[in-house]
Order: sequence, then C-alpha cells, then structure tokens
Amino acid sequence: MRTDVVAAHADATRLDIHELVRILNENVGSTVVQAMTGTKDRGQPAKWARPDGPEPRHNTVNQLRLGYRVWHLLEQAEGPDVALAWLVGANPRLGERTPVSAVRDLDSADVIGAVLAFIDGSPAA
Repeated sequence: MRTDVVAAHADATRLDIHELVRILNENVGSTVVQAMTGTKDRGQPAKWARPDGPEPRHNTVNQLRLGYRVWHLLEQAEGPDVALAWLVGANPRLGERTPVSAVRDLDSADVIGAVLAFIDGSPAA
C-alpha cells in the first residue's frame, strides 16, 4: 500500500474534527466544504471549525475526513491551486462528476483511485 495514502488516512483519522474542518475551510473554502457535506446551511462549515462548535453528524464526519484525505494527497503532490481545481472540476474517472460530489456520496474507492491516477499521471479510463 502506498505510504502517502496511509499517511493521509492517519492524519484524517487523528485530527480533531474541528481542526480538520478549519484546515479545509482555510485551504479549499467553506463553499467547497459545504458542497462536500451537502449541508444547506452556508455558515455550518465555520461553526464546525470552531473548537467549541457543534459536532457534525457521523455521516458528515465521514465526508469531511474523506474530503481531507483527497485534498491532502493532492496538496502534497500538486500544490494548493491544483488541489482545489481538481476537487471542483468534472472528472473523467468519476463519470464526469466532480470529486466533491464523490466525497459527498462517500465513493471512497472511486475518488481515492481517481486522485492517485491523477497524481501518477495515468490516463483516464
């Protein structure tokens, strides 16, 4: 198994959820975080990011941790601008859905596979 994938998973698992959301908000923006989770409340990502903020629901926590893993892998390999562009753009490996949609749907294997293929430079399937 790739060490970068394992490290991103470990980071996403160990981080306090409020800190994880703060990092995502700072790096991809609260609108993208909102889209990852499907929340209707535009201010919810900011609330989750506060140390004393509300705890996201279990499913939302899973979406946030997956989103962090994907973003972290991309940011480490390609930089912040490419990571953000990749997250919000239509992706041929995901049936032209955006990676943000795949995160929201918790399509973990598909979105992690797509990000690794992108980083490795593999052609689209």
